[in-house]
Amino acid sequence: MSLERAICTVHVCISKIAQQHPWVPFRWQLSQVFSVELGTPLPSNSDDHEWGQADVTLFEDEADGYYLNCTATTPAWFVHYRLDEELGSEARPELRFVTLSYNEAGHILDAGELVENVPIDDDTGRWLAEFAEKHFKPEPRKRRRPASFVAPAKRGNMGGSNE
Repeated sequence: MSLERAICTVHVCISKIAQQHPWVPFRWQLSQVFSVELGTPLPSNSDDHEWGQADVTLFEDEADGYYLNCTATTPAWFVHYRLDEELGSEARPELRFVTLSYNEAGHILDAGELVENVPIDDDTGRWLAEFAEKHFKPEPRKRRRPASFVAPAKRGNMGGSNE
């Protein structure tokens, strides 16, 4: 992983977890994400594990989302996957997207999609923090003056009603 390239390849494991439920005997759950060297073969799928591979690219315009992630109590990988509902209990998870941005994960969740997370390792944490530190520029806070400090002619409708 390098700052110049800002991309890494990851392997994702989604595991089948047994449940004590009469109608739903199991569920799929994200179990691990780890960085690999490009060209590393993907582990074989089994009845209980579905493996996927994704490239994670860091973009400068997402630096605030990376900053939020790397300053969180537990920085995480965010993984979006789907199950084909038409296949019912035969459905296997399909990996769609892996990100390190809180904002990107939030947009996917806002669209009603499934996003799960697992903690990132220390090396990925350092890489992410370096990228966020280099590219995140906090926007200056714009203080809005209370209406009583603004000249009456300039007040207009500052969010209140003019009844």
